[in-house]
Amino acid sequence: MVKFISIDQTITNFTVIAKNTDKFSKLEDLLYEKYPKYKDTDNYFISNGKILMKDKTLEENKIKNNDILTLSINEFINY
Repeated sequence: MVKFISIDQTITNFTVIAKNTDKFSKLEDLLYEKYPKYKDTDNYFISNGKILMKDKTLEENKIKNNDILTLSINEFINY
């Protein structure tokens, strides 16, 4: 189980149950189902001081049970 929060405090306690072999992108998709406004922004996620790689598993990203994953929006991209 992991907990998502966001820098802008829109997400304060979104919890997802996952296996350590799940890709992080699977959890990201679940987050976007609940909070669709973030689907169209350039996001990155931080846990334990490191930026998470979306194509890696939770284990490869060193995410453990009860870790907090923080969603941040990259504000430096101009579209």
